[in-house]
Amino acid sequence: MSRRPPGGSGLCLRVAAGLAVWGFAGGAAAVEEELFFSTLPVVATVSRLPQPLSEAPGAVTVIDRELIRASGARSVADLLRLVPGFQVAPTTTDFPRVTYHGLSDDDFSTRVQVLVDGRSLYSPLFQGGVNWNLMPVALEDIERIEVLRGTNSAAFGSNAFLGVVNIITLDPSQAKGATFSASHGNQGVRDATVRFGGSAGPGNFRLTLQQRDDEGITNRNDWIDNFRSRLVDFRGVLNVSERDELQVAAGHVGSALENGRIGKPCDPLRDFEQTSTYLQAGWRRALSDNGELSVRYAHTEDWASDRHAETCSGFLLNVDYGGRAVRDDLEIQHTLAPSRDTRLVWGAASRFDSVHGPIWFYGNHTNLHSLI
Repeated sequence: MSRRPPGGSGLCLRVAAGLAVWGFAGGAAAVEEELFFSTLPVVATVSRLPQPLSEAPGAVTVIDRELIRASGARSVADLLRLVPGFQVAPTTTDFPRVTYHGLSDDDFSTRVQVLVDGRSLYSPLFQGGVNWNLMPVALEDIERIEVLRGTNSAAFGSNAFLGVVNIITLDPSQAKGATFSASHGNQGVRDATVRFGGSAGPGNFRLTLQQRDDEGITNRNDWIDNFRSRLVDFRGVLNVSERDELQVAAGHVGSALENGRIGKPCDPLRDFEQTSTYLQAGWRRALSDNGELSVRYAHTEDWASDRHAETCSGFLLNVDYGGRAVRDDLEIQHTLAPSRDTRLVWGAASRFDSVHGPIWFYGNHTNLHSLI
């Protein structure tokens, strides 16, 4: 008969526990090492030069495709609730107000520059602000959103007084084939998106169709805010040569917001209809000195109609808070590397705005022109 040494059982348990702890510590160390040596995102919003996020001279938040998909958001305005310091209101389908460190009293968000592939969404028709209900891009087509928290008027003009929201869309070469998504939910939410991508010779393209409908919040102090939106978005990239690339984009987005109060003749129920149509073309050329020359032109037309009759204090008024605006943007940018450790960027931009708004502008129209 053999005898087991005293404490043998406890020794085996201690050795097993030690191996488990060593394995856990080794796994944790491997995870920390992977995070330490992982590649940081490259951003181009701060200085207009691509640079690692750790070297960017500003506070930048990057919202990538994985975070967009996991957030469950239905609009870009909802996504910005995830950015530190940003406030988004209201929670209904009324015009969203998006600002950094404090809400704005304006109906349309101002002081934060919003770009989609380099094109500014500011419109003179909407009180010189951004109409977030006319966002000309579907969430499914966004590659990432770079949010600069803080002023950057030197690089993006006076509209970037509080920050910059730079929306970068998915390259057509990464959107091959057909996709379809739909969601239905409470409060009449009925969203659907169809996207088709393909190639033609040396070029790639994608086409997206989207609808968003909901009933908002009904019977809240007799307030109605039903909302519907339709979007058509096209983008194509043609590789002309090894150094030259031609980009073409066009789109149309229209929305209608049913607002007003039941039984209130001074604020009757009506549809506030809005549309935005754009055409954008760009050319990029890689230079031999590790630099790049780019030219971008964009034409945007915004339209809105809120024609209705109001009965206030016994007076019948026919009013229309809408109008029409046209914007033409031309931008030239040159990046170069004079030495191994130096990179420079310079350029020029010209913008021409024309707006027709009988209520907002005396004489029914005004023209604005700026050279940056």
